[in-house]
Amino acid sequence: MKIRLAAFTAGLLLTSAALIAEDKLPVVDLSGDTDRQVVIAAGTKETYQGHPTTLLMPDGKTMYCVWCINHGGAAGPMAKSVDGGRTWTRLDDQLPPGFKTHQNCPSIYRMVDAAGQERLWVFSAAQGSRSGPGMPSIMSDDGGQSWKEMPPLGYRCVMTFSSVVRLKDGRYLGLYHKGPDGADRSPLEVLQTITADGGLTWSEPHVVASVEGKDPCE
Repeated sequence: MKIRLAAFTAGLLLTSAALIAEDKLPVVDLSGDTDRQVVIAAGTKETYQGHPTTLLMPDGKTMYCVWCINHGGAAGPMAKSVDGGRTWTRLDDQLPPGFKTHQNCPSIYRMVDAAGQERLWVFSAAQGSRSGPGMPSIMSDDGGQSWKEMPPLGYRCVMTFSSVVRLKDGRYLGLYHKGPDGADRSPLEVLQTITADGGLTWSEPHVVASVEGKDPCE
């Protein structure tokens, strides 16, 4: 009986393994569906419009998009859509002049503090140059109608917050990565910091992911 049971169990395991191996993930390719594609900023042979991040507002229609010029280059561009991304308007000339000096992968987030004040934030990796003050930002407290430059957080990083999530208690947790002295080199590690006032101030960052022989990043 024990031999038969063992053989039966082994057979089930082999069958399950075969099913898993044959279960291919579906692939959805929208590259040819040009009717659903919108170009906000066309690149050229000389200029790469790179690393866009988007924010969808609570109305389900208003969207903001920010990106940088060339790979990991300077920030500056921003566009807004009021029809769910079908059409876009550039807002570059409405932003603080210093935003063009912010470097590498600007990322946009919406945060609401305990008093209900909404703020939109665009964080970048560094100010002036990649070795400049860490995590500069621009902020809007009127739904994106106007923007002002805020003091850098001072966190040296490769890329600014790649994720900002709201916690159950209403605070927000931000995650970013860096190498030694903030450089983009091994060993990379992921850090977290928390804001309790809608992004105005943040806690001292601490490491949450550091793997020997690996470089966790965004």
